[in-house]
Amino acid sequence: MSSGVQVLEECLTAYNDIKMNKKYAYVIFKIVDHNGKALSAIGVDRTSCSSGQQDQEEQDKAYQEFLDYLRDTEEKRECCYALFDYGYTQENSTWKSSIIFFSWSPENAIIKQKMLYAASVKDFLAKLQGIDKSIQANSMDDVAESTVKAKCLKSSRAT
Repeated sequence: MSSGVQVLEECLTAYNDIKMNKKYAYVIFKIVDHNGKALSAIGVDRTSCSSGQQDQEEQDKAYQEFLDYLRDTEEKRECCYALFDYGYTQENSTWKSSIIFFSWSPENAIIKQKMLYAASVKDFLAKLQGIDKSIQANSMDDVAESTVKAKCLKSSRAT
């Protein structure tokens, strides 16, 4: 990777688990220490308890849990990456599920961390083939469900 940060195999496994097996509603990734080197690899930090492709009530619960996690990282001034298996009803009343990649870099995050995450995101995304949407988020407004749904609807109209 151009930032020198490698992607651990557990990230690819978690990605396949969310995309192919619908095992999780979301997965959180962080840049972690690896093999004695500080901040040298992207690893899985957390997975949701619920599976993907759930009903609307379960998805709402999982999304709220996801937002609570991001709010907590914002308070700690930390960045992260995330995947969310997001389902929504399109304008033609059909259900669609999209794997959304979030690059979470809150405004108050530590500058060095923001730079490392920004430098690593492109190469990380290249490893995750088949992401439906990518959202750069710097505030809770950027990840509000209404904002995410609007972006999903906008891109589904374009296809």
